[in-house]
Amino acid sequence: MSHEAESRAESFGGSAANPESPHVHGKGPGALALVGGSVIDGSGTQPIHSGVVVIENGRITAVGPAAQVRIPDAALVLRCDGQTVLPGIIDSHTHIEQDLPATLGAFLKDGVTSLGNTGCGPDLVSQLHTAGGDLHAARVFAAGPALTAAGGYPSMRGDGSVARAADSATEAEAAVDELAALGADFIKLTQESFDFNYRTPGRLPVLGPGPIAAVVRRADTHGLLVRSHVHHVTQLDIALDAGVTSVEHMLFPLPPDMGYVELHREGALSTDALPGLRRRIARMVEQGVYLVPTLGGELINIRLHLPDFPADGLRAVEELLVSVLALYVEAGGKVALGSDWVGLPGIPAGMPRQEMEYMLAAGLTPLQVIEASTRHAATLCGQGQTLGVLAPGRHADLTVVGGDPLRDPAALDDIRAVVKDGHLAVLADSQSPPAPHRLADTADPR
Repeated sequence: MSHEAESRAESFGGSAANPESPHVHGKGPGALALVGGSVIDGSGTQPIHSGVVVIENGRITAVGPAAQVRIPDAALVLRCDGQTVLPGIIDSHTHIEQDLPATLGAFLKDGVTSLGNTGCGPDLVSQLHTAGGDLHAARVFAAGPALTAAGGYPSMRGDGSVARAADSATEAEAAVDELAALGADFIKLTQESFDFNYRTPGRLPVLGPGPIAAVVRRADTHGLLVRSHVHHVTQLDIALDAGVTSVEHMLFPLPPDMGYVELHREGALSTDALPGLRRRIARMVEQGVYLVPTLGGELINIRLHLPDFPADGLRAVEELLVSVLALYVEAGGKVALGSDWVGLPGIPAGMPRQEMEYMLAAGLTPLQVIEASTRHAATLCGQGQTLGVLAPGRHADLTVVGGDPLRDPAALDDIRAVVKDGHLAVLADSQSPPAPHRLADTADPR
């Protein structure tokens, strides 16, 4: 994706002047001001110390140092001294199919205000949107059925409704039209030949270059991003040729006829097993392609499907995946947060702490992890101009944590308050409720 395409990607979901989304309501109560905390705006810039965020009618109207921001007289003030205010965390790659109110509620209580559901049956799209519209639930942006080859992944899962076959360019265009009409917020491709038993080379059918390119072209006419599930090196090249917005899961681009078991057996679990790795990473960075590594989910799936895989092999895979993510980060690649299958052991509904820890281990700074979990994740959910950054005109989704997550990432465990659509949806027992603003409380720069 070129730099021009990157700008276009961040614009999907609404214009900067008047951001709108059918699943972001922005009709909150009157004015609310979060005052005195350190403000991390999600854009990757350094925090504002002793900052103020003003929210009116569900939108952010002002962000800045306390001495430069006037608080409306009618505002309620939430004191955040010694705390940090940041955009609501966004988990851009999840699969949630049941217990929607409880699951989405658990996410919101833990500071995650939005989710991207990257593949579900068509009937679930509207259910996810509706459930995520509740004040006490994380909102959801959904792809609907993933586009794949006939008989390809994930058509074998459940009743098969999570997949939509599109084996020609004409079928691919029609499928994108159907998903757009269904209300999909982005398009999900699966270029997956691996059958996920992790024991034998993949033999599942995959889409050809023609249909994949047609998906990207047609999605662009609908203003929808295309996110592709990729593990294997040949499929990565096809995805990059087509111009997808993001690559999901790809950390080590496996040879087409190899899996982790075979690589471990041959002592080849290293980046040297694929000499073209750095060249492909450089191409991804040049095209502005986002990477959603879901590293924790990948490792959990390997453990679940390979119970007899030796412990040293699991450690080698873990070290390999972290090292490849580190290469991507070192090359300047853009990373977005995604946890994958909610409900797997180690992937509970809530803050994706494990995935954040892997990002830190791969060399992302705490500030970059927050950007990956806010701005970049919002972009991949089609909300590049509505959510993910604290800026005037954006919808007011915020998380307040105790302490400073840039000094100690564990501060993200200390949720003090969560604001959704301008409503104070979560307030910790230790947090004082908002008080009416008095003009003398804050300096008026005028």
